[in-house]
Amino acid sequence: MENVLFERPHRQHFYGLPLSPPRLRRAVDEATRAALLREAGEILQGRWRFFTFADAPSDPTPGGLTDWHRCEVTGLYADPDACGPASSSHDPEVQGRLRTIWEKSRHHHTTVLAIAYALTGEDRYATGAAARIADWILANPPQRGVNWLSGAEAGLRLMAWAWCYELLRAHPQWGVWFGPDSPLWPSVHRHQEFLEEQTRPGASGGASLLAALAGQYVASVTWPVFSGSPGWQREAKAALTREATLQLLESGVNRELSFGHHVWATELLLLPALLGERCGDAFHPAYLARLARAIRVIDRLRGPGDLLPRYGDSDEALAVQFEPRGAPRVDWLLRVGRDWLGVPVPEPQGGRLGATLLLGDDRVPLRYEPEAFEASFAYPDAGLYVLGSGQGTPREVRVLTAVGALGSTALGDHGHADALHFTLSVGPQEVVVDPGTSAYHADAQWRRYFRSTAAHNTVEVDLQDQSTQAGAFLWAHRVGAIAQLWEPREEGGRLVASHDGYERLLGAPVHQRELDLSGRLLSVTDHIGGRGRHHLRLHLHLHPDCEVQPESPDAWRVSWPGGALRVRFDGRLRVRCDQGETDPASGTTPLGWYSPRYGARQASPSLRATLTATLPVTLHTTLEVL
Repeated sequence: MENVLFERPHRQHFYGLPLSPPRLRRAVDEATRAALLREAGEILQGRWRFFTFADAPSDPTPGGLTDWHRCEVTGLYADPDACGPASSSHDPEVQGRLRTIWEKSRHHHTTVLAIAYALTGEDRYATGAAARIADWILANPPQRGVNWLSGAEAGLRLMAWAWCYELLRAHPQWGVWFGPDSPLWPSVHRHQEFLEEQTRPGASGGASLLAALAGQYVASVTWPVFSGSPGWQREAKAALTREATLQLLESGVNRELSFGHHVWATELLLLPALLGERCGDAFHPAYLARLARAIRVIDRLRGPGDLLPRYGDSDEALAVQFEPRGAPRVDWLLRVGRDWLGVPVPEPQGGRLGATLLLGDDRVPLRYEPEAFEASFAYPDAGLYVLGSGQGTPREVRVLTAVGALGSTALGDHGHADALHFTLSVGPQEVVVDPGTSAYHADAQWRRYFRSTAAHNTVEVDLQDQSTQAGAFLWAHRVGAIAQLWEPREEGGRLVASHDGYERLLGAPVHQRELDLSGRLLSVTDHIGGRGRHHLRLHLHLHPDCEVQPESPDAWRVSWPGGALRVRFDGRLRVRCDQGETDPASGTTPLGWYSPRYGARQASPSLRATLTATLPVTLHTTLEVL
């Protein structure tokens, strides 16, 4: 290995660092500081707070040690010595849940320990972080085991290590941990070589590619110590610039049409660009403009009470963990977008810790009025339409509908069969909901359900999905959807759209839906054209907070703490409400389930209205907020 330099050129800076503990403490509110230190204490005990452990951390481990190949959910182990195809099995019955194993090896928890040290100066946090990096390197030789399968995982790991490297600089043992004999250097070098292989032209796109490229760029700037470093930095920057255009539509919406991946991709595009500015390698203004639009999209789609959309897949991926688990997901991102790029968004309540680490504590926040926008708006290039009324009031109604396809990637891997599906919230309360993701590989049956048409608030024909699933991330047939009419109004609006997903069936059914929001009344008109006799099911999935009571054969009252609405169906429909069941029509698939976070699911009320009839058929449904 080449002679290693341990200092970057003087003109280069690592985001907002250095920050002494007193300076960092002054920029962070006490509640955030206490939550992060509490999480850091749990990490030192070997306890986790992600996915199914969000509400109650996992059990401690002896000495707080991390088993990098154990799935804490199932107790199963992935073979740490497997190579090549032998290590790539996604069978959770064999090796546990791969995504859970990977979350540990992304080293977000190690970054939390390093931030805790930066906040307090306490030795236990610094030594805990350094020990975990060294232990991972020892337990994960290059190209062995599941933690060397993905370029995205390698990229995220390098970004976490870079933050630990910088945050621990003030510690007296820093030179020992990261000096000439440190195991960090050969591992970083192998990571960079691995990323070079994983990001060659033609590599599969999506946010996972951005994670690999972001890690490659950040590592090359943080450690410009190898002969390949200048080339890796240059190539990663060029690829990120290209991917920003390929992965973000002109509106700024992520092409994967998954809100979770939109947030993750925005973080992954922001972090290299901000570091590039700090080290004299600024990204092109067009890149920054598209990034700013992506941040603006997050703010506009965020509903009252900081409700975030749930369309498409989400596995709660983070680029880097700057805030305690459970903190508002997008606040630091919006704050940095506002104070660095001048994105006209309201100042978030949280996110100060992350923004301070990224921008420093001497930056004067921009002072201006956020850009006003209408309650009803659309991103037609993404097929996303929002109908809103009562903006700014406690009973603000917001309806979000998806008219787009499954995403623009070749596989549509993170899309769901949800064309013409809609969600409805009243103030900060989700009422008619997107089911979420549950998990990727934990159970094929659950994966199929949470992606299915039956799990979404739309019309299902002959118990078939609009798009045909061919695997956990594959589709054999993909729906095409189009909006024919869009009329936003001051207190609501009207949308008419259709999709061709069922034209493959006998009689070539076509589903057209009209959504008309007027104040607190949403009218839904479904027209199913075509020929022949078909079985139709209209699904309305409700938040677990909701209680449902029948008022008549065609009217149901949905209530939640602080509010209620009435759903009235077409009189020809047979309506029932169930939750957490096995679908009686199929006898095998689930129905009436909600995933509050990745890796978790719970029963939720589901209204199901059915009709077997000869097409064409028009059905009318109303939802009135009381």
